[in-house]
Parts: sequence; structure tokens; C-alpha cells
Amino acid sequence: MDLPAEAAHPQLRRRPRSDASRRSNVVALCVGVLGLLAALALPFAPVINERTEVHWPATGEPTASTTAFLTPYRPASMHATVPCPVIRSGLDAPGPTTILRTAPPSSNHDGLALTAVENELHLLLGQREVPLPPLPADCRITVRADSSHTEVRLGRAEPVVLDEPAPEIFTFTTGLPPADAEGMKVTARPFSWFATSATAVKTALIATALLTAAVSLTLLIAHAPPNRALFRPAALLRRVRTNVPLLLLDAVMGLVFALWGIIGSLTDDDGFAMMTVRSYASGENIGNYYRWFDAAETPFTLVQHLMRWVSEYSLAPVWLRVPSVIIGFLTWLVVSRGIVAPMCRGTRRLPLHLITAVFLLACWMPYCVGIRPEPFVALGAAGVFAALLKATSSTTESPFGWLGVAALAAGLALAVTPTSLTVLFTTLVFLPRIWRLLSPRGQAPRPLAISARAALVLCLGSVGVVAMFADSTLTGVLRATAIHDQFGPSLGWYQELARYTALLSTGGWGSAAKRLAVLFVIIALLIACAALIRQVHRRTNQPRLGLLVGAVAGFFLTLCLTPSKWTHHFGALAGVGSALLAVTVVLLARVGKLPRARREARLFGLFGALGAAGAAALSFTGPNAWSSYSDWGMLWSSSPVRPGGLPLNSPLPWILLAGASGLVAYGLVRGRATATAREASKSRGVGWTTMPSSVLVTAALTSVVVLLGTFLLAPQRMSGSYSVGGSNWKSLTGEDCGIEEQVQVLPVASGDAPRPAEGTTELDGFAAGEDGLPGPRPPREPDLLRAADGSLRSESETPVAASPSVWGSFVGGPSALGSMSTRWFSLPRLTDDQVLSVWVAGRPERGNTLAFEFGTARGGGVRSLDRRALTDPEPMQRPYADPRQGRPGNWRDYSPWRLLEIEAEELPPGADRVRLRAEDGTTDPEGWLGFSGPVVRDVVGLDRMLAGHASALIDWPISFAFPCFSRYPRVGNGTAEGPELLVSPPRGEASMAFDPNVGGVFAGVPMTSRRFETPSRLKGAPGVTWGHVYSVSYGIKRDGYDVSRHRVRVSGAGGDGEYPFESD
Repeated sequence: MDLPAEAAHPQLRRRPRSDASRRSNVVALCVGVLGLLAALALPFAPVINERTEVHWPATGEPTASTTAFLTPYRPASMHATVPCPVIRSGLDAPGPTTILRTAPPSSNHDGLALTAVENELHLLLGQREVPLPPLPADCRITVRADSSHTEVRLGRAEPVVLDEPAPEIFTFTTGLPPADAEGMKVTARPFSWFATSATAVKTALIATALLTAAVSLTLLIAHAPPNRALFRPAALLRRVRTNVPLLLLDAVMGLVFALWGIIGSLTDDDGFAMMTVRSYASGENIGNYYRWFDAAETPFTLVQHLMRWVSEYSLAPVWLRVPSVIIGFLTWLVVSRGIVAPMCRGTRRLPLHLITAVFLLACWMPYCVGIRPEPFVALGAAGVFAALLKATSSTTESPFGWLGVAALAAGLALAVTPTSLTVLFTTLVFLPRIWRLLSPRGQAPRPLAISARAALVLCLGSVGVVAMFADSTLTGVLRATAIHDQFGPSLGWYQELARYTALLSTGGWGSAAKRLAVLFVIIALLIACAALIRQVHRRTNQPRLGLLVGAVAGFFLTLCLTPSKWTHHFGALAGVGSALLAVTVVLLARVGKLPRARREARLFGLFGALGAAGAAALSFTGPNAWSSYSDWGMLWSSSPVRPGGLPLNSPLPWILLAGASGLVAYGLVRGRATATAREASKSRGVGWTTMPSSVLVTAALTSVVVLLGTFLLAPQRMSGSYSVGGSNWKSLTGEDCGIEEQVQVLPVASGDAPRPAEGTTELDGFAAGEDGLPGPRPPREPDLLRAADGSLRSESETPVAASPSVWGSFVGGPSALGSMSTRWFSLPRLTDDQVLSVWVAGRPERGNTLAFEFGTARGGGVRSLDRRALTDPEPMQRPYADPRQGRPGNWRDYSPWRLLEIEAEELPPGADRVRLRAEDGTTDPEGWLGFSGPVVRDVVGLDRMLAGHASALIDWPISFAFPCFSRYPRVGNGTAEGPELLVSPPRGEASMAFDPNVGGVFAGVPMTSRRFETPSRLKGAPGVTWGHVYSVSYGIKRDGYDVSRHRVRVSGAGGDGEYPFESD
């Protein structure tokens, strides 16, 4: 039982009042209140707001159409002037003429469109046509708009005022020649909610808040200082000598964390998080580079600023993971020393630490390596709990110091992410104990002393407000929240089931290790709650179990309140969740030894074992699947995890393990038992409670071993190609540029191409051109030219067909049968960096065949040399194989066009002719075949293609794997550059960056351009679809406008108003 606070802390007993103590309390109260007020004033403090204006046309440039991607799409204000001569030119032009347009006509966006049709002028603003009077002599049109109104004035006539906000802007387009459009001008000012910097007043407030926080912590420690003898060298050396095994375990844990930092999986959006950090250089704003209008992540930007400083040294993924590795090791120290050890006193320390290590790794490894904020929340939540546990302990010598540490940790944690609200639930659980600490029982109330201590604690907690608002304002937070709510995901508490649906899915969101970490914590929570209900935790000398249960339960409640329901948020559970698992195992062991808890031992043992076995089986039913490129080379990535064929996805093995361990424990204790009834009853209880513990520990250890083993093996399985672990290992010994060094693009060779030669094409059931195909011909490709430096860039805006010839057997449908052979084509001599390729659609296998036949021209004829069959490589990524139903039927889609190639070294010696032979021998829905003529292609590294373009947009799921590339389109201050090149993940162009429904920053790209793919492949891994490379052709000038900036001083609650969402 806990001692009363006054007995536990003699220094808290009532002392004679004196003027000195009263003055000390007054000073402490003033310091705490001053720091708290300084922090609370930060959201409202004045800032310097940098505002951007876009001017079209650019100075000294002709008035020509251009892209203009504004973020958000509607500007805060716009001013457009169309002189009378420009209007007359439009009216005199033959046919309908666009005078000015801010959105492509094919889009459904609310742009401005001024057109001349049949000598009449039409002005369309959004979906509304503005009536214009007959043109006067002064026919100049002026449009002024802001976020709520638009004013249109024709000449000197009275303006027409509309309740319409400024139009959306994606382009400045005119159909007039530059000479006729001269004089037309548009100026737009984007919203600038987040482009702020601190004034001298705000800087002073920040300094005051931080200084008073430091003073507050000092005063709290000085109020009840720790025993200095504990910090003397002799005492420290003595503790080291008595804890050598634990220190060795610490070293092992540090090595495991470091190893996992090298080989561990990418998180679900490392690339997205990294680009929020990279974008700071463009607009001095931690903005969402790809979506949400590039809105800031405010007020939760503490980790992003930390990673911004880290990334200034290097962008190598292994370096960017160092903070999470360090945080993981600190979490281990806090959990093992600060939570589990004090809650399980009397337990042998080494076994206790070993069990804690297993559970922490099982909870931490699936979620917490990378640059997402969950590792920091895990440390913050565990740190707050440990500090409050220490502060309210009966043996603590410096309780107020630890209380201050808890407040500081809680404040900083709250600045990380919404999930960190869990620290508030932890604080609520400890609130009665905190009150007893501030106001000890048995003493007369001392309002001044209590107020002073509370003010100091709150001052330390308000450091979180400093972290939130040092680089932000109240307006910025409100606008960012509104944008996130508008575009989502923004789900309610009642939709929390969506998170668990994703956790139990069969993709990367629901991998086996991720499931196990969460399900085991839930099982431990249920067992601990049962112990609290039965009050056995007091008899097991774990009176503070309810605090840990409350903290973990508070975490799950916090998740209900978060607006997004992704499974990676479970990573924040790694600290307190693993602690609860370890404490629960100790609880079960102690319950089994209680002579008066036989019923509880049976109930906990039986139902705990069944629950743990079911959770383990459900966990290992999930695949060993991981995000993005981390899935390459993984065992069991599309099936249940079954090491050595063991059916871990069935409850039966786990139930057998529980029964066997229970019997063994029963036998061991029974063998040592004396003839006393007490020892005999103890043996029965231990047998029951060992069952769930054995399943929990064994399954968690299995998960850790599977993770380490498969991730160590993956680079070996991907040898000669790319893997996350292999790339990280290379970067430790030298510079490594990630996947861009392993991807090869295959443009059409610029030299001699195969040309029709001898013979004729023989068709039997096949047809030439579209008559033999169910759809269009093979995709057209960019016309690329290799520069002198080896880089590749588009030669023209017009794509080309790789081969003019195409044949197919889809004559009347897929049931047609037939065979064919093409005429001979000349085959130029291929160099080592060239391949012979063909576009293929349909299925060239399983009853159908397609082959290159090589020959040599001799005396007017061709002598056949050899054949090379063409088949699709076995794909590495497959759908999940259900344990009962297997994979879905016909899961491979053969209908899209894809490239099959043969390396130069595979060609027969002396071959100078080639033709294609095909046979369609199947009638199923995919039993058809289409192919092009032979094409010689150059094999060029993707890095050479990236080097040939001014900017390339690498999509967020894969951008983390491109550490050396930096020429992203600039995004910031309300504008976004148009990319020349797109590098997309395997799913193609379907990126949130292009989707206006989620505030995609580059939503104007698909509206204003055409994209053409250059075929590519991952070196050494033919069965892997790594992604796609698209050249972007706009057809008009790209970013042909000027940008000017000016600064204004605004209040933290002032600045630009709300975005007019209701008009969209």
C-alpha cells in the first residue's frame, strides 16, 4: 500500500510559516504565471506575413498562354484588365475566340472565361454567365475579386457586383496572337495563412516562456532536491557493477534498434512526411507538399522541424532513421526502468527485462522506424507515465522535480501529433495523486503554496504551446484545421471500426506483426481489467496496475478522437502497451502463486490462454506484407506467416503450447512442493496462469524473430537489384542514391531500327492493326534524345509509336484460334546497353505462344538460327492467398500492353534478321494475343533521365527511396511549378497530388497536359513492377508569370480570411 504523501515525503510536512517562504511562493507564482501567460499569448502575437502576387504576363514577355498552378486554387484577391483593343481583336477574329481563361475548358472548375462568339462578348464566372451591356466606346473590362465578391466593370459603366468568390486559376490562356493580346494583365494574390515569421514581440514572448520554464523546473527541483550522494562517482560505479547483465541487455537492445534502422520497413508515408520537411526551403512552411492545398501541419510540427534540421546533413534514409532509432532506445530505458521495474518490484530483474525487451520489440518494430511521429509519441506517453509514477511514488526524494519533468514531456508530446492527446488521459488517471502531492493530507490548506507549485508545473507544460506556435499563428491553425476537415480523412469517433478493419486486412496495413502488437495489448488490457475487478492486483503487490490500465485505455480512446483511421497510429502504443504486456505476465505469475485465488487463476489462465491463442492465430493469418518497396523479397508477403510450415495461423498450435507449458509448470512446481497444502495449491494455480503467459511471450518472440529473419534475408533475395535494407547498408559505406540507380528506362534506340526485309507476313486467324485487337494500339512514347552528357530529355511535344506494325488474334472475340509469322526484319547489331523488345497484350503462355525467330540473310534468303520464347516473368507481388480459398481466380490481368525484351547477349551469334511467330490455341476470355513489331531500345539509368529535366515530381509513396534527387517542382507561397517529368508508383498516375477532391497541389497537371510513358524496368528483378516514368507535355508555356513578394505585419488572429469552400 502507498504511504500517505506526508509520510512518504518528510520534506513536504508543514513547516513554520515565514516571510521568506511566503516570498519564495510569491516569486514562484509570478514566474509560473508569467511563463504561462507568455506561452498563451503566442497564438495571438503579431507576425510578419509574407504575401505573394502572381503577375501575367511576365515582364518583357509576350502575352501568351501559360500554366499557373495556385494553391489554393482560388486566390485571396484577383485583378484582371482586358483593354479595349484586345476585346476588339477577339470580336474581329473568325470563329469563337478565347480572350482570357483561367481554367481549361474541359475541366469542371469554376474559372473565369471571357470569349467572343459571333461578334458577341461572353463572360463566364464559374457556372454563372455575367450579363454584359452593349460595348461602349471605352470597352475595357476590369474584374476585381476577393474571397467573397467579384466586381465586373465594363468601361466607365457602373460595376456589376456578384456574390461569387475569385475564380479558380490553373492557367492564363488566350486564343489571341501575342500582338493582339498585348496589354491584357492579370494579378492574383494567393492566400498566405502560413507564410509567417516572428516579430520582435513574438520572439520576446518565446524567450520569456522558455526562460521561465527553465526557472520553473529549477524551483521545483530545489523545493525537494534529490540526494546528491546518489550521483557521486562511487555510487554510480557501484550501480554499474551490480547491473552488468542489465547493461549488457541494454547494449543488445541498442544493436537491435540500430540493425532495424538499417533493414526495417518503410512506413506507410515516409515519403509524404519527408516532402513536408523538404518543402520548408521553398516557403518556410511545413506544408503538405502533395495535397491539402499545401496547408501547414500546424500546430503539430515539432517532429517535422526536428527532421528538417536532421535532413540538412543528409537525405539518406538510413540517416533520417537515426532519430527514431535513438527514440526507440530511450523508450526501452523508460519502459524497462521507469515503468515495468517499479511496478513489478520483487521480480528477478534480468528475466523481467528480457520479457520487457521481447514485448517492446514486438510492439515497436512493425511501426516505429522512419520519420513518422509515432515513435516520439510512444516515448512521450511512456515518459509522462514514468515521470508521474516516480513523482507520486512513496520513495521519491524529488517529487516536484519529477512532476515538472512529466509536465514538460506532456507539453512537448502534445506538439507532435493528435495521437499524443493520450498523455492527457494519462494525466487524468494520475490527477488524484497529483493533487495529494500538491496538497498533502493532514496539513492545513496552503493556497499560496499550492498555487505556486501548480503555476510552475503549468508553466513547464506550456512549453508545448511554444513548440506549437513558435512558427505558427492562431489563424494558421484554424485555416489548416478547416482544410483538413474539408478534404479529409476526417472521420468521427463512431467510425473507429475502420482502423481495425484495416488492421485485419490482408495488405501492408494489416501485416502479421502489426496485428500481433495491437491484439496482444488488447488481451493484456482485458486480463488486467479482470484483475482490477477481482482486486487481486493488491494481493500481487501491484497496487498501481490501475494507472497503467487507465493510460492504455486512454490511448484507445484517443484513437477514437483522431480524425484519420490509419493503422500506423498504433505505433504510439509501443511504450505503454509493451509495459502493460510485461506487467500482465508478472501479474499472471503472481496470481498463480496466491493460495486464495484459485478461481481467479483458473479463469485468467483458461480465458487468457484462449484469448491469446486466438489473437496469435489471427495475427499470423495476416501476411508478412509491408509498405511500398519494403515488400520486395519478403517471405510470406502474400500468405499467412508459416515458418517451417508451422500453422501459426491456426489457434490449435497455440492452445497446445498453452496446455503443454501449463503442465510443465505444474510439474515443476509440484516437484518442488512440500507436503503442505499451501504448496500443493500453489502448483495448481501456476499451471493455469502459465498458459496465457507462454502464448504471449512465445508469439511475441516469434514475431520479432520473423521480422529480423525476413528483413535480413530480403536483401539477399533481391541481390543484384534494389532493396531497402541493401540500399541502406550501401549508404553506410558510401553514397547510395537509392532506387534511381537500379531503375532502367528503355527509350527507342536513336540508331538503326528493325525494318521490313525479306518474306511476307502470313496470317491465319490473326489480323493486322486494330482489327485484331480489343482496344487501342500500344501506347505512344516520348521522343527522347540522349544529350552529350548522357542525359535524356524529350525532343518534341509529339509522342511517337515505337513500331508502326501491330497484329492480334482478337478477331471476333477471344475465342478465335490461329497462328501467324511476320516477315523478316533487319536486325542491327546491338550494343551491351541495348535490348530487343516487343509490345505484348493478351496471354503469351498457357496454350498461347509468342517467340522471336532469329536468322541470317544468305543469297537472297534467310536461314533460321534459333528461337526465343517470350513470356511474362512471374510477378513478385501477388494477391493474398487465403488459407481456405487460395488466391482469387484469374488474378493476373493480361490485357494491358506491356513490354517484353531480350538482352543483347541472348541473341544468337551472327543473327541479322528477326521475325515474330505467334500461336493462339486457347478460347478463354484471356486467350488472345496482340503484339507489335520488333523494336531496339537503349538501356539508360533513370538517373540520366532525371538529369535531363528541369524538374520531376516523384510521387509520395516512393519519394523516400530517391535521396539524391532534389529538383522537385517548387511549391510554396501559394504557387506550384509545373513538373516536366512524373515518377509514379506501380499504380500509375492516380496520385492524390493530382486530385482536386483532396486539395491536390498539382491538380492542374492532368487538366493542362498530356503524359506519355517511357517503358522502364527494375534491374535484376523482371517480375517486379517498380513504377512508371511519364514525360509531361503541356502544349503551352510552363509557369510563364512573374512573382513578387511583400511583407505586412498582422496579428496572430488576423491575416487572410477563410477559403470559400462553399463555392466549390
